Amino acid sequence: MKESHVRHLFNEPGDRQRVRAGLGHAAAGHVRIALSMACYMVWLIACCTGPAVELGAAVPGRGAATLFVPAWMGPLACMAAASAVIAVWFKKTRKVPSAPSWIVALASLMTLASALHLVWALDTGLPPAARGALYLLSSLVMGVGCALFRVEVDRVFGWIGTQQTLYQGMMATVAAAAVLVALAMAGQAAEAGDAPLLTVSLVLPFAAAMLLRAVVGGFPKARYFGHGRDVPLPFPAKFVATSCVQGAAAGVLFAGVFVLGGAGAGSAVGDAAAWSASFGNTLLRSAGQLAAVGLLFATLVFLRLDFNRLVYKVAFPFVAAGFVLLALLPDAVVAGDAVLAAGFCYLDLVLWSLGACLMKNMGMPATWIASCPGAALFFGVVAGGGVALAFLNGEPSPDGPLLASCVACFVLATALFLSSGSNLKYGWGTVRPGESSLAAGDLAGVVKFVATEREVTQRESEVMLLLAQGKSRRAVCEALSVSPDTVKTHVRSIYRKLAVHSQQELVDYLAREREDLAADGSEQPLET
Repeated sequence: MKESHVRHLFNEPGDRQRVRAGLGHAAAGHVRIALSMACYMVWLIACCTGPAVELGAAVPGRGAATLFVPAWMGPLACMAAASAVIAVWFKKTRKVPSAPSWIVALASLMTLASALHLVWALDTGLPPAARGALYLLSSLVMGVGCALFRVEVDRVFGWIGTQQTLYQGMMATVAAAAVLVALAMAGQAAEAGDAPLLTVSLVLPFAAAMLLRAVVGGFPKARYFGHGRDVPLPFPAKFVATSCVQGAAAGVLFAGVFVLGGAGAGSAVGDAAAWSASFGNTLLRSAGQLAAVGLLFATLVFLRLDFNRLVYKVAFPFVAAGFVLLALLPDAVVAGDAVLAAGFCYLDLVLWSLGACLMKNMGMPATWIASCPGAALFFGVVAGGGVALAFLNGEPSPDGPLLASCVACFVLATALFLSSGSNLKYGWGTVRPGESSLAAGDLAGVVKFVATEREVTQRESEVMLLLAQGKSRRAVCEALSVSPDTVKTHVRSIYRKLAVHSQQELVDYLAREREDLAADGSEQPLET
């Protein structure tokens, strides 16, 4: 049994070929999705980049003082609030904007946010009251635009499915990293700091919107926008908790980078020290993202891991290891920061794919799956960043390693608490016990799950179920009242979509899928 379990962790040759072919198909057929997502990612980073925000406050023991907080605090707080409002609104109304002009309106809103943010970041000569009002307005507009566009991106993910979302996410990450490095190098060469990134953000929303609109135009409108609108909406508690913990850990990291970079150094975009720190952070983050993409691809090719293992037994320990390095090597933070950049990117990619699975395979609507975990993620970043700034008192502290150690323990403890083999079976809280079609031994549920992910048609699913039950092709013809040639056509299509070559390989493939979906990791035979 133990040897069988170990073998189950490694992909069969056919599975490895399926992953490589899937990535090639994604690059050839859906590259506009990746490019749209890359534009969105770069825009989001640009709108969270800028000088430190000065706040006047009474500090115990120090009287009146000026506190500096990162520029991303306001936008992310507004994104958390906007996502929560969208979730509540959708639960009450079940309305989904579907007008062709909706994407254009979103792009216009995001461009307005970029313009407001650009003026605030570059025009440091404005009166303090005007700068404060401008910062709040740009944060609010950006938060609303980001939350709404995130829903549209997730709607596409829910349509293309789990694996395609992984592939699109990996390609988008590589493209975004390349753009960020190019813009950082341009700013460094022209001694303009973050100005190129902030300026380019003005055109990114419409680029992302036009690419996304071209993709959506090929989908059937009624099914695309109506998916999941009439289903019950259980609160995805485990998905929300996972996103909140991810956000809190990321907030601690971002706050630590801000403090180590000098809280006041970013008070002017033209500051040379701020340029250097920003350029170095961009290179480090981009290198970590590329490493995460490479590691995830290798994981998909060689190892057979379900979402539970990817999230809680790979990604969370990955992040915890980065914080442990920060605690053990406080004078060499580059190593810990590099591991954390890769770990958070790895976790992001996996959770995007998990959301796609819940939407496509569990029938959940994109608005609900994007907004609930999104609100938790952004709230976690703000809360974690606030705790870290308060703990460090806004300046480099010898207690930094202690904070990193506490975060590492918190992340690992959460992973142990949330990890369960039944997470996918119950959709991370979106499916109530007793309602899942993936109960142990439910061959029909496994076939339906695979058919949804692999874009197998309804008729092909009926053929696949009969083949998985060991029926001969003649028996399939009799059961479905179709000709042998029709069955032959369906079988060829099924084999091509699943990358198998015989009925036995199909049975073995479904058996492996059954083991991944079984509750608590139990290895039971596939019942027919």
